[in-house]
Parts: sequence; C-alpha cells; structure tokens
Amino acid sequence: MHQIAPDTTKPSTVQPTHFHCYRWSGSGQEWDRIMRTDTLDLNSPDRPPVRTVEWLNKSARLIAATHGEPKDARDWLLGEWDQACEKALNPVPDWVSREDRGDRALRAIETGCWPSYSQWLAGGTIVLMSVVGTDRNCH
Repeated sequence: MHQIAPDTTKPSTVQPTHFHCYRWSGSGQEWDRIMRTDTLDLNSPDRPPVRTVEWLNKSARLIAATHGEPKDARDWLLGEWDQACEKALNPVPDWVSREDRGDRALRAIETGCWPSYSQWLAGGTIVLMSVVGTDRNCH
C-alpha cells in the first residue's frame, strides 16, 4: 500500500519522493454509465478513481510517466493538457491561460493537492490526467 501525501487541507507529514502521472481515456457511453449500478465496476483497477488520490490504488498500466521533481510532473500535465486541447470537442476559451494553469498546477503539486484535469475530445472520448505524489519505493 502506498503512503501518500493526502489531497486535503491539512498539511501532510508524508513527503512524496516522486510523482506518478496518470492518464485514462474512455468513451462517452462508458462515462455515462459511471453512476449506474449495472456492469461498470467503479472499484476496477482499470477505471478512473472518484478521488484523485485514489489513482495510487489503480492499475499501474494507467501510469503514463513518473517524475522526481514537481516541475517535471507539472510539465507532463501541461503537455497532456495541450494535446487534449488540440482535439477538444469544444475549444478552450482564450481566457484560459496556460501559464496560469501551470502556476496553479505546480503550487498544487508542491502542497500535495493533486491536480486533475479532464477534457472531452471530438468523437465522444473523455481523457483524464492527474499527478499524484507517493513516498513508496515502487520503481
């Protein structure tokens, strides 16, 4: 089990040694079923978590990258965001500043409030991307 710096308002006593960068994508139909109790298992290791910090309990195949420095993890997140925006179902408004988003993401990573972005893509796909720190010696 991972020891984590939780995404809460209290300062953590656990300091992450590295950062997992997660990416998941699925169809609109799959996303529509998330709140139903039919065949979609929210606890599946292959599904995105409800709480960002729970990415650490999901399948390792969802880890797209790992980084040792907050700035590197932030840069990964911004790169993924840029790629998603290029294929976005609806254009991202001009007032959404990449620089501001990057500043907020870095501050979030440095304080253990793990950033998580999502974007609907043309064609009915949603992509989720998150950065979560851990102190586990898992690599």
